[in-house]
Amino acid sequence: MRILAFRLWGDFAHFRRHYTTSSPLTHSLPPPSALRGLVAAILGVSRRDYPEVFSPGKCRFGVRLLRPVKKIRLGLNYMDTKDGSWVELDLKRFRPVVKKDTQGGLRFHTQVRVEFLKAPAFEIYFVHEDRTVFEELSARLRERRVVFTPYLGITECLANFEFLWEEDLEPSSGSFRIVSAFKSTDLINLHLEDGAGLIKEPLPLFIDQERKRHATVEAVFDPRGRPIRAKLSEAFLYPGKTDEVFSFLG
Repeated sequence: MRILAFRLWGDFAHFRRHYTTSSPLTHSLPPPSALRGLVAAILGVSRRDYPEVFSPGKCRFGVRLLRPVKKIRLGLNYMDTKDGSWVELDLKRFRPVVKKDTQGGLRFHTQVRVEFLKAPAFEIYFVHEDRTVFEELSARLRERRVVFTPYLGITECLANFEFLWEEDLEPSSGSFRIVSAFKSTDLINLHLEDGAGLIKEPLPLFIDQERKRHATVEAVFDPRGRPIRAKLSEAFLYPGKTDEVFSFLG
């Protein structure tokens, strides 16, 4: 199986948990659904087409934490645009002309506390059944060429990326040090070492053209990015290593 890996990092990231409302929380890892959109942005695949091009049956993604998970909360100012409240621009004052609320006050901004990942860094693994798509992504990662600007969850969190490697790998069996997050359903047995910590977090796997979430995967990982000693039903030996493997989330 031909697999490529690239590094992904930024100052901040926000991968919104779909069940949070007034105070949005973030996932600790980029979900496969977000990675599908990021790769589509690099390749220039439209929002209408990318759910089909990067459907779970055609491609898979794996994620490795390169830095410990750190979360902070920041206040974001949102502009009230409901009911045409932001209707025109006052050129003399250079400010929006807005409608008044029910109490006669002007409707401007609403500040919301949003949870962000601080200085996140990940290693992403990618495989696709279409050789053309795979090679196009590999070339763009190597040359740092993108069609649309990639970001980490929301447009305010710009993403940096760097090509790492591309190899032909086959699944390995046995107990190894797993450096990436893995699916809970892939776990056969687990050996907890001193100082190890585990988190199991549900991540959205795929979002269709109607923006509907179709599947969820339970990802298991150490929030400090440390390897976990375990045996999985499917894992791939990391290039150049004899005791380290990685896995795919979906």
